[in-house]
Amino acid sequence: MNKIKTRRITAREKKNLAIRWTLYAFIILFCYITATSGSFRKPLLLIPVSLCIASYAREHTAVITGIVCGLLLDNVCGKLLGFNALILCFMCIGISMLYKHFLMHRILNFTVLAAAGIFIQGVLDYFFFYAIWDHENVSFIYTHHILPCCIYTLISALPVYAVIHNINRMLRPNTVRTIEEAVISEEDQ
Repeated sequence: MNKIKTRRITAREKKNLAIRWTLYAFIILFCYITATSGSFRKPLLLIPVSLCIASYAREHTAVITGIVCGLLLDNVCGKLLGFNALILCFMCIGISMLYKHFLMHRILNFTVLAAAGIFIQGVLDYFFFYAIWDHENVSFIYTHHILPCCIYTLISALPVYAVIHNINRMLRPNTVRTIEEAVISEEDQ
């Protein structure tokens, strides 16, 4: 029975992988620093960064990215430790699987998924921390704090996508083969 041979990773691809994840770490650190400074009305860049990285990653890497960015977001927002980590974990694995099986890397696809993820996170935050406890003027909290934050985050998702897309375009291995390359590799077996 013929076994499928896995492709070996070259030294250049290993170096590019290390550079790519170092850049991701710096971007996540930058987003964490910007989230800890300023007022309450600011974009939470950790959400689109985790979703964008997950769109290029495999499922297990997407889960880890979602958990790390979610824990940092929990720390920034003063929420229960693991609340945003759990939400981003499920969102990242879903986005990773959608891009793996159905979607292509286009800005429209990412914008729609980021909008859905950002607003789901905002609604869950509103429901579990404000609406469920029946505070006074909970609609004020949603319309004047959570909704503007979601809109700012969605607007800032576009430059985040551009940066991460360019990092991946330059540093990811080219997995698309021409017909000639595929025929030659079939003849070698």
